[in-house]
Order: sequence, then structure tokens, then C-alpha cells
Amino acid sequence: MQYVSEKVVRLWILVALVVAGQWVLAAQAPPTPALLLQAADAFMANLRYQEALVAYRAARQTDDTVLRIRAGAGAVRALLRVGLFTAAQREGELIAKADPQQAAAGAINGDALWAAGLFPEAEDRYAAALALDAREPRALHGVGRSLAARQRLDEALADLALATSIDPREPMYQYSLGMTYVQLRRYEEAASALTRYADLLSKHDLDLMRSARTQAKFLRSFGKRAPFEMLSGDAEVYTVPFRTVDDQMIVSGRVNGTSVDMVVDTGVEHAVISPAIAERAGVKAVATLDTAGVGDFGFGIRGMQIARLDRLEVGTLRVNNVTCLIASPSLPEMPSPETETFSPLALGLSMTIDYRRGVLTMARQLPERAYEITLPLRMARLPIVRGLVNGSSPVSFVLDTGSQDTSLGRSVVAQLNTDPTVRHVPVKVYGRGGWDRSAFLLPYVDVELASGAGLRKTSVIVLSLDAPSALLGFQVGGVIGHGFLSQYAVAIDLQRSQVGLQRAPATGSGGSVPDRPPSASARRMPKH
Repeated sequence: MQYVSEKVVRLWILVALVVAGQWVLAAQAPPTPALLLQAADAFMANLRYQEALVAYRAARQTDDTVLRIRAGAGAVRALLRVGLFTAAQREGELIAKADPQQAAAGAINGDALWAAGLFPEAEDRYAAALALDAREPRALHGVGRSLAARQRLDEALADLALATSIDPREPMYQYSLGMTYVQLRRYEEAASALTRYADLLSKHDLDLMRSARTQAKFLRSFGKRAPFEMLSGDAEVYTVPFRTVDDQMIVSGRVNGTSVDMVVDTGVEHAVISPAIAERAGVKAVATLDTAGVGDFGFGIRGMQIARLDRLEVGTLRVNNVTCLIASPSLPEMPSPETETFSPLALGLSMTIDYRRGVLTMARQLPERAYEITLPLRMARLPIVRGLVNGSSPVSFVLDTGSQDTSLGRSVVAQLNTDPTVRHVPVKVYGRGGWDRSAFLLPYVDVELASGAGLRKTSVIVLSLDAPSALLGFQVGGVIGHGFLSQYAVAIDLQRSQVGLQRAPATGSGGSVPDRPPSASARRMPKH
């Protein structure tokens, strides 16, 4: 952040107060912290985040604890709105350090850590904040959001409802409440919460407002239909054979009775079908929703049609009223047509993948069994596990069976201590956002998910994950794809909030399948 003179700051503040409709003689005297905070809020409402950050930081220079913490929360929010996750994390640490006995300060620190993808650290801060004040709404919201990511939805709903009752004017609390209702399949209540969220946004936040209203409209389109209705019962276990083609798991399925091959893709939040299949199966779009993924198209943001499948069938699994996206309009210059995909996780099902036998198992409740390696799981719309890069940098990875390789986001790589003389080999990568023409291979990278599970001195793809991070609300640091996962039998267990990894039996001369670096040819990557 560049240094800004006091004179310029005062001018900005005067402009902000005029914009807010509150003309005052701010130029006559140094602005008070209260006026600085007022100006910063006006800048935020007008989406002028850099000016807001300067004013919030200036407003923090006060002995008024309430004003100081409010300004700190605003500073973190301004940094997050422009995707500066690391800077927001540092800001949150300073806020907590300045007021260690204030619950709100600790909760702000928790929010900054959560946005950086450091979920366990954030949960510790929220717990400490609630120990100081059991009714701190920001901490209640943080705990609720964390519980929802661990599938403890009724507990999450209670905390989020309490947070919204204490501070009904905070948009983010309403949004998290709405998304938890979505997980519970209580769509009318979800739509109401998302509508309240849209109503509380600044009138200039048109993209967020439109997206929330679109989601609410779509949820209400279900009417009295039961979302994700399992026809064969919740207690069933579904075993489906798959074949591997170009490092992707392919299963045979039906959409509204129309036969279709589908990729099993845990990197998508909804099923995705092509316009051709939508037409053949009679799937009608309800609205257009912004989605995010890898690619240069729209800087990774792509509008897709959102619709409802009357019936999805995979093996003996039968599900009615399934949310889906139609990949329309199609993107030009793609190396191959976009494929139909689905994720068992999006249906609320846990899953195991036996790559050696080519068998996918899905169930509400997987049988309990021991795995050689277990990893904590956060289902924050996508399956997230923690990893360590080069022995020191914690990163949140998406487990993505639809991606071919392991990758790191450019924002994460920028924080690593890498050798600047090492050549970056360009690699052609595409996702739902088209080509990412700036992608490259970074050699000599260590990625550790657990002791004995990871990659050593390997080349990983570096690409932009800014758009998925913005959509999900936290920094997606990387992706674990097929190249790594296929070395194991994999269990993604939603009910137990864990991922189990069991090494594949020895083949040939012994040992598991060796790590193989990605080639510089076209690669498929995340499609969130």
C-alpha cells in the first residue's frame, strides 16, 4: 500500500462525507476518529476499498475501544474484498494484539484466519472470543460456519440464528444462515435469508446482490418438490463401476432418462451438463448464475445457466430434483467438448474410490474402517484438506477427482521462498473458465498432507485460483488431483469429517505408483 499524505486523506474523507450526504466542514480541522470511521464506511458502501482501508486504519488511532475495533473489522473487510488474504491475516493479528481482552477483536482475527484458509486457527480464535463474551456475534457466526463445514448442521443453525438475532444488520450472517439452510435442504428458509442478505448489501454491490437474488429465485422454483430426494432410501449403499479415461473417472448414468457418461468430479459444487444433453433430456434453465474456475474467460468468472434435473440415476442410485448447471454458453477454443459431471458429495453422500478395482461406493453413512492415513475434512462447499508446502507454508487444498494434477495458486506461490533463477515452464491448462495462459510448472516443490503422504521435489502447476477463492470466501491454496489420489484407495467421509487414504497394493517390482510430474501439454484443472 502506497503512502498517502494526510492532506489527501482529509480530502478523501470530505468527498466520502459528501457522497454519504453529510456535508461537514471536515477541512476546517483534523478529522476525529468517529468522522474517519464514518468516511471509511461511506467509501466501502461505494466500493472504494483502497480509500476505505486508509480511513479505517487512520480511525484505529483512538483510545475509544469500540471505534478502534469497528475500524479494525472494516480494514479486514476492505482487504478481503480485493482478495488480499495474507494482508488481511496480518491485519487481524494486529487487531487482536492491540485488544487481547476484547472478544470482538479476537473474532475479527478469526475471520481473517478463516479467509486465509487456516480453519483450525480460526476456530481457536472464535472459541477464545466466546470465552470472553458468549454473545459476541462475529464469533458465533464463525463457530456456526465452522460447524456447518463439519456437517454439524443443527448446531451450526443455532449459532448462526443467534448471531443474526444479536446483529440482524450484518449481511454476512444472513448469507451463512442461508447457505446452512441450503445444506439442510430447507429451501424456502434459505431463500428468505439470501433475500435479507441482498437487502442489507450496499446499493452499489450489484453483482453480489444479483447473485443472491438469483439463488433465492432458483431455490423458490422447487416449490413443494423435495430437493435431492433419494428414491432408494437414505440407508442404501451404492456401488458403481467406473473406467478411467485420460485420468478421469467415468460412470454411466441417466439424466431424466437420457443415457449419458459422467465424470465423477469432486471439484464441482453442482452437477454440470452440456447444452446438448440439456436439450435432449428436457432440462430447462431457471436463471443464470456466476460460477468460478480456472481460466482467462471473465478472469475465471463465468455465467452458467442453473436448472433442476427431475431425475439423476447412477447405477442403482436414484435422486429426484437435483440442482445442476448447464455449461451454456459454450466456450470457444476449448480442446474438447465440456463433459457431464457430478459429485456424490454435492448429493450429500460420502464416497470411497477404489482406483485399482475401478469401483465407486456412495452412502449416507460409510462403514467404519481404519485407514493408513486420515486427514481432517472441511466441506466448505468443496472438500478441503490441509497441507504443508515446502515444510513451512500451510495451505488449504481442494480434493478434486476431476483435475489431473496437483496445483498451487499463484497467490500462495508468491509467498514462498523460491529460487527466482529457476525457469518457469509454460503449461497449457484449462478449466470451466477456459484457458489459463499464464500457468506454468514450478519444480522442486514439497507438498505434505500427512506424514508419509505427499509429493517430494516434484513439479506442480501454478495457476490463478483467485476466482474460486473469491466465490468460496477463503483462499484456495491449491488442488490435489487424480495424479496423487489414484495412488490410494480414497474415502471422503462427510459424517466423520475426515478423508481416509490407503496405499494401493504393490505392483510389479513393488511399491506404490511413483509420483509423476505433469507434462506441459493441455491439462484439465478445477471447475468450481
